[in-house]
Amino acid sequence: MDLYDCIYKRRDTRHFTEAEVPEAVLLKALDAAHAAPSVGLSEPWRFVVVQSTARKKEIKALFNASNEQAKLGITDKNQSTLYNTFKLEAIEETPLGIAIFCDSSTLDNFTIGTIGNTSTLEWSCACAVQNLWLSLTEQGFGAGWVSILDYSKFEKLFDVPKAWKSLGYMCIGKPATDYGRQPMLQKEKWKSRSKKPYVEYV
Repeated sequence: MDLYDCIYKRRDTRHFTEAEVPEAVLLKALDAAHAAPSVGLSEPWRFVVVQSTARKKEIKALFNASNEQAKLGITDKNQSTLYNTFKLEAIEETPLGIAIFCDSSTLDNFTIGTIGNTSTLEWSCACAVQNLWLSLTEQGFGAGWVSILDYSKFEKLFDVPKAWKSLGYMCIGKPATDYGRQPMLQKEKWKSRSKKPYVEYV
């Protein structure tokens, strides 16, 4: 697949088939993630692959609680009605998921490029996630990033080291739709993607 075809084909997917994810597909995607650039070669990304039905149920419960809290922030009645029709996760439906963490202990030793701005660690993790997502897309699979979570409870659920900060959870599987080659939220008329990026020349 052409690089740009892959970039434009990638979707934040919520609807999946029942197809399993071959181990070779997962390992190739994780390898692509690990090839991402990172500030000072810190490689702060940490991935926990979730296959357990019990763990998925726990994550789904966290999502449900956070989603109910999120709904309280919608003041427009029409928006609220539309929001309630959205499918925002596939935690229990996909064969596996990946919990994503950023490990700040990589800064325990001097790390080039982090003085005054340690958030570059999270930017590095974002690069890794994008690589993983594109690799899955190129292989005919996809992901849906679940960010509606209480991250402190999510971290406790996995009993991760204190230095690991949660960045969310990705549902991994075979997409059932490409939403007409557009973001799902655009297809559902919630919001439209900008026609071009904001750029200035100085």
